[in-house]
Amino acid sequence: MKKLLLSLSLLLTATAANAISDNAKFVAIDSSFETTLCVTAATKGFKAAYQEAEKISKEYAKSLYLNTCNGVAIKQFSLPKNSDAKAKLVKIVAGDQTAETKLCVEAATKGYDLVAAEQNTSLRGIVCNGKSIQQFAKGI
Repeated sequence: MKKLLLSLSLLLTATAANAISDNAKFVAIDSSFETTLCVTAATKGFKAAYQEAEKISKEYAKSLYLNTCNGVAIKQFSLPKNSDAKAKLVKIVAGDQTAETKLCVEAATKGYDLVAAEQNTSLRGIVCNGKSIQQFAKGI
């Protein structure tokens, strides 16, 4: 648990440093068309990436919003990088050792869908800090 929290803290700190950087440089690791679209979106904006996708086909351009870049939707990835952006650092501490509390902590760190799939059951009745487990996990 401590290792997980430490890892999460380090990840968020690294993300914060990356988000604050004004002179971000985007580098393609392969020459695929999707990577080219991601670099175009990051450097020139979503509209430029859309125009690039239209060169392939109108249908491809219309489905461009389904593409992800580094795990982020391409439209969000293409948003202007704001120097005021700061990562939110959250430390999750279990108040007790009940099974429900452990599920709340897991949902907050891993995500609700993954925990629900692992448990192979519905988690709808579980309440974490006065919120449904799904809303609690989204808020973190």
